[in-house]
Order: sequence, then structure tokens, then C-alpha cells
Amino acid sequence: MDASVIKGVEGLELNGSDAAIRKSSISRIAVEGYDTTSHPRVDVEEALRKHFASRGIKLIHASAPEIDIDFTILCRYALIYVNEEDEAEALKLDGSDMGGRILRVTAYPFGNNRLEHLLSPTKAQDDYLQRTLDVTGFDTSMAKDDVKEMVRRVFPRTGSGCSVFGDGRVFVYLRGRDAIDKALKLSGGSVGGFKIVVNEVLPIQKLGGGGGVSRASMLAMAERDKAARLAMAEKDKAMPCEGNQKAIMTTD
Repeated sequence: MDASVIKGVEGLELNGSDAAIRKSSISRIAVEGYDTTSHPRVDVEEALRKHFASRGIKLIHASAPEIDIDFTILCRYALIYVNEEDEAEALKLDGSDMGGRILRVTAYPFGNNRLEHLLSPTKAQDDYLQRTLDVTGFDTSMAKDDVKEMVRRVFPRTGSGCSVFGDGRVFVYLRGRDAIDKALKLSGGSVGGFKIVVNEVLPIQKLGGGGGVSRASMLAMAERDKAARLAMAEKDKAMPCEGNQKAIMTTD
């Protein structure tokens, strides 16, 4: 890595830690009132984007997580994320009608955990779902490998890395609500002299096999992970037996 880049990232093992983060340019909001049983999360998230967009508000991210292993029941609360200058207008949609249902829209700042007891059952499902963050702010003159090193040092290490484009845009791949929250808290802050901005967490249906996965793919991934862990456990159990068998054979 170039010496100037090393100086820029030296000591930047932030990984979303609160102590290292300046004030985020993104605000977090809780939404309830939508149908939690008739539609998959991708449809609810898209409906939320369209509902707020109809009032001129862009959602940086929308998450309506599932609480059951069959992905059929959604948590009663969705989390949406907006640019801080849009927060006041977004909160005015408290009591608005979305598809015949009345939404309850309330502020839910980073660091406030009042809904954690309701959101925690969704963690297992969300940890399987990879999301793609569209990030800008890195020096376009940096080599791609240097940008990747900065991403590795700055963003939460929960995912499968990143893709770097020539215009300075980076797609960062993360899994889990906590990792995404930490990344969004970095937005708008100065990191090693660079102003990092998370423009959007891309909707799942836009990715087509890229940084997000369909429900079927997620289930298949979970099954493969389970099978791999079971196979490893069986292998671990078999190894001592093989060793004992060899020991017995050599003593005969």
C-alpha cells in the first residue's frame, strides 16, 4: 500500500465503533402498522420506499425483517433510514395511510434500544441476508487494492468484502442489522480525511444475484451451512476413532 494511504488509514480500525464515529448524516426511524402476514419483506420494504417517496423522501434503507424461520411473519416494526434533513418530514407521515393501513412513524435514534426486545428474534434470519451498500467518498486516484484496504479497516467485518469502481463508488457487502447500522452511522463522517457517504442500501430485488439474495437462495444457503456444520461435526467425531483403530492395529 502507498505510504500516503498508510498514513491516511493508520489507526482507522473503526469498524463502526461509536467512539470513532462523528455525528451521522443519517437518521433512523421506526415504522409499524403495516400488514405483517400477507406480504414478503421485499414487498413491504418496496411499499415503504414508494410511500415515503410519494412525499419526496428518499429512504436510504428500509428493513422489514422476518421473525419466523419460514419467512412468513414480519416483525411488527420496520426500520427506515433517511438523510437527517428529511427526518422531520418523514415523521410527519405518522398516521398516514399505506395500502389501507395506518402507519405509526416514530424517531428511533442510533443508540436507542427500546425496541430491541421485539427486533432481537429477527437477528438469525438477518444474519444470513447479505445486503449491498452503495458508498462514495473515497479518493478516485487511489488504487483499487488501497480502497479495499480502507474499506476493510473502516467498515464492520461482517460480509464478503467489496467491489470498487473507477468513479470512486464502492459496493460494500454486509450481513446483519448491527453491521448495517454501524456502517450507516459512519455516513457523513470524516474517515482518514475522506468524507464517507452511504448513498443507499440497495433493495434486495434490484440485485439479481449480486449483493442480496432471494428467499429461496437464503433458505438454500442456510441448509448448506447447516449441512457443512453437521459434516464437520461428524468428521471431528470420526477422527479419534480412526486414530484409535490405527493404534490398535500397530500393537497387534
